[in-house]
Amino acid sequence: MTTTPATSLNGFHTTDSAQRADELVRSYFDAVNAEDPPRIDQLLARSFLSYDVHGRRSRTGLKRYHADLRRSFSDLRFAVHENVGVLVEGDLVALRTIITGTHTGEYAGVAATGNAIQTSASHVFRVRDDWIVEHWPVLDTYRILIAIGAIPGVANVFQQLLDVPESPNGLFQERLGTEFGTRRGRPVSREESRAVVRRVYDGVISTGRAEDVDAVAETYLQNTGWTPDGRSVFGDAWAIGRGAMPDGRAVQTHVVAENNRVASISLWDGTVTQSGRPVDFASGDFLRIEEGFAAEHWDTVDYVHLYQSFGLLPDVISDV
Repeated sequence: MTTTPATSLNGFHTTDSAQRADELVRSYFDAVNAEDPPRIDQLLARSFLSYDVHGRRSRTGLKRYHADLRRSFSDLRFAVHENVGVLVEGDLVALRTIITGTHTGEYAGVAATGNAIQTSASHVFRVRDDWIVEHWPVLDTYRILIAIGAIPGVANVFQQLLDVPESPNGLFQERLGTEFGTRRGRPVSREESRAVVRRVYDGVISTGRAEDVDAVAETYLQNTGWTPDGRSVFGDAWAIGRGAMPDGRAVQTHVVAENNRVASISLWDGTVTQSGRPVDFASGDFLRIEEGFAAEHWDTVDYVHLYQSFGLLPDVISDV
């Protein structure tokens, strides 16, 4: 007999309001997948605004954006990444979605190829009175553009710098990660999780010193592939990255913590020393905390703008 994997709906939340918020954002993606604009209007407030690299989108603008995506990609689907779960803190809700579809219409100037696409988006929503009122997404369009042949794969450049095995096709490999609900060790509070993630950001991410990784577990799991697993590689990777942009800074704009999970939306600002180009990209990061350490990580990165900052992709690639 097979058992259904646990999700954040199965006793993770300690309040009824958090459970409702989890259900609310899931209903929104169900409506998007079903191409049901009237249902979307029942979930998004009339004053709803979504903020991303394009600026602001209203409720109508977001519905139009999804309709345009569906014209480019048939069977488009946003699936909640259940291994990450849906996190709720106050009026903020964070989750990661896995996006799939088939390239059957023009996208970014590329005619239909019939190729399958898969990428991710990280989201933070604000909910109020059982309405979704605001949204901050980070979407990885790099994986889409690679899949349809619009750009060359350049992700392996960083793996070459780290002298670690390269992932194929210029794409970082992704794993689903540890199943939700798997507990190792003692329960972890929201406050402890926030403190651990603060130590991660104040450590090597800020200092650029590979040894400043005391908040990262020795058995650290990097599910979204830009480095192999392990604390030491994590430290080396950030030291190389910060060495290339020593004034770079990850400014956390939204942090959502619940039990042993933390979600963070960050804006990166700084300068790449070699080229003098500005650094301007966003990332959405989800971490699982265990025994006082960051044990597991999933992220969504705006790799197109990151690689443009490093001169690895041309600036003529428009935001898509």
